[in-house]
Amino acid sequence: MELRRSEPPTETRRRQAGRRSRSAASTALSNRLELETLMSADTRYAIVGTGNIGSALARLFARAGVEVSIANTRGPGSISELAASWGSTVRAVTLTEALASDVIFMAIPFGAVETFGNALPDWNGKIVVDTTNAHYAPNAGDILKGRLSSQYAAEVLPGAQIVKGFNHLPAQTLAAEVPSGQGKRVVFVSSDSGEASSQIAEFARTLGLSPVELGRIDEGGRLIEVPGALVLRNFTEQPLT
Repeated sequence: MELRRSEPPTETRRRQAGRRSRSAASTALSNRLELETLMSADTRYAIVGTGNIGSALARLFARAGVEVSIANTRGPGSISELAASWGSTVRAVTLTEALASDVIFMAIPFGAVETFGNALPDWNGKIVVDTTNAHYAPNAGDILKGRLSSQYAAEVLPGAQIVKGFNHLPAQTLAAEVPSGQGKRVVFVSSDSGEASSQIAEFARTLGLSPVELGRIDEGGRLIEVPGALVLRNFTEQPLT
């Protein structure tokens, strides 16, 4: 019978830590590649919600000449006239078609988030930009139980990469053009996924905005959760010259 010498405990732990580190690195790389694929030239964008924030986002897309689908629960017929007023890049679609998009701006009342989450069995491979504000929603405290609204959204939209943003300003301010020569309007972006945060920040530039990444939702994201310190702060990034 062959006797094998036991590996020292410290060496075993070192090997296990190395395997965990490689596994974590592999997962991070996979997530980054998936997001980079999502945000390619073929990325499909959708806005779900046609209230004040949804309409403000549609105007931003239209002004930038970026194609976007927009949907609500009442069907495309209820918004076709409104979508036409925004221009040819904004298209009214069914909710099912909107949910097939790669990046979805969730511009609905906070109380509808759970129902929205049930619209798909899982949300893997999608970035969901959470524009909701829970502060004034009925029973929000009972729903959140101490969580931030985007942490709750992450639970009811399993698999989605949640990005908090486009929620800290009134809709009319968000959509308003900054006078020529006075810079670009600042928007704040927060996510537990650094890759998703960077991708949405870059897309905000495409929309003519100046994004500021705040880091994780439980850190910087608190600043844009009503009544956080950055809520209603209408900043502009001034030109350097």
